[in-house]
Amino acid sequence: MFGLPGELVVVIPDESRFFSLYSDGVYSRKTYLKESGETLLSYEEGSVLFLYYTYPTHRAASCVRNVPGKAEFPGLSKNVSLLFTVHSSKVDKLKRAVGHLNKNLRGAYRFNNDFYLRLYFILEQRGKINYPALKSLVKKNEENSYGKS
Repeated sequence: MFGLPGELVVVIPDESRFFSLYSDGVYSRKTYLKESGETLLSYEEGSVLFLYYTYPTHRAASCVRNVPGKAEFPGLSKNVSLLFTVHSSKVDKLKRAVGHLNKNLRGAYRFNNDFYLRLYFILEQRGKINYPALKSLVKKNEENSYGKS
C-alpha cells in the first residue's frame, strides 16, 4: 500500500476515465504503477493542494487541505477539508494565481485557511487577476504570521 498514516494519496490515471485530474502541491512521494497506468502522489497531513478536474462538459478546480473533512473527491484516498472550488474560466485564473505565487511570492502552499478564502474572493472578481491585491494578501498574511510568533 502506498501512503503513510495521515497522508493523502492522489491517484492520477494515464487515460481519462470520465474525467482527468491534475494535482498541484508539494507532494512527499511519487510512484508510477505500470500495471494499472496510474501515478500516485502522496501529500503529508496538513498540506494544501489544488485539484484540477476536467469533465466532458465542464472544468472545476478545488483548493483542499489534507486534514479530516467532509469533502470527497474522485481520485483521493480519503475525505479532506475543502477550502474553495471554482469553475469554468476561474480555473484558468486560479492556475495563473498559483503560478504567480510560486514564481514571485515564495509559494502557494504555505498559508493558513484564511488566506485561501481571501484568494477565492480575488478569483471571483470580474476581469483579470488583480495581482496587486494578491501581493497585498501575501504581505498581510506574512505580517499576521510574524506577529503571532
